[in-house]
Amino acid sequence: MIFQVWTECEARDSFKASAGDAENFIRTAAQAAIAITYRFFMSLLFFKRVLANPIQVGYLVPSSGFLTRKTASRLDFSKPRVIVELGPGEGCHTRQIVRRMDAGSRLILIELDYQFAAHLEEQFKHDSRVTVVNSDALHLSEVLNRLGVSNPDYIVSGIPFTIMERDLRERLLASIADSMGPESVFITYQFSMQISEHGLFELLRSDLCVLNLPPLRVMELRKSRPAIACPP
Repeated sequence: MIFQVWTECEARDSFKASAGDAENFIRTAAQAAIAITYRFFMSLLFFKRVLANPIQVGYLVPSSGFLTRKTASRLDFSKPRVIVELGPGEGCHTRQIVRRMDAGSRLILIELDYQFAAHLEEQFKHDSRVTVVNSDALHLSEVLNRLGVSNPDYIVSGIPFTIMERDLRERLLASIADSMGPESVFITYQFSMQISEHGLFELLRSDLCVLNLPPLRVMELRKSRPAIACPP
């Protein structure tokens, strides 16, 4: 652990061994130690929730940094945005999004697992741009209405739709499409391209992230023209 802290500090600030650097070194070493401890704790929480409810969590390991960066890079913050993340889990994608958000943007996290939701609340309690809701994504429209939000700019989710029971998958995808406007973009990372062929959506772009376990496709979708023309 001491070696890890020293390495992270050295890489971050290129410290030189001198008396004048002592205070900065101690402060930065403490910050690095907290960051390492925090990452370990959140990974431990993830695995505990996988063991408790593997189907609901959907993945055996957290997303890699390569995947979270690739996903977050799809969001355009050239102006303030409203983003909804469905099933953020312990927040690995959320943290990448928050780093890129400007002061005028808003991020709404909808998490079904109460322990994940509680830790997201704690994690982002000092960021007024972030709202955490412990709820089912099936109730997305109701949650957004309650928060005074309509037609968010982005909906981001890695919920594993392809392994769901068909009726649940259709209801969930319909809930997402119902909450989208013509310019809304649904960004999702999945095992397969199955969603891109769904009648509710039109594929804009797709990239494979091989540096993740398992490799996943990051897709950008819009609400399809027939779905816009014939709302429920």
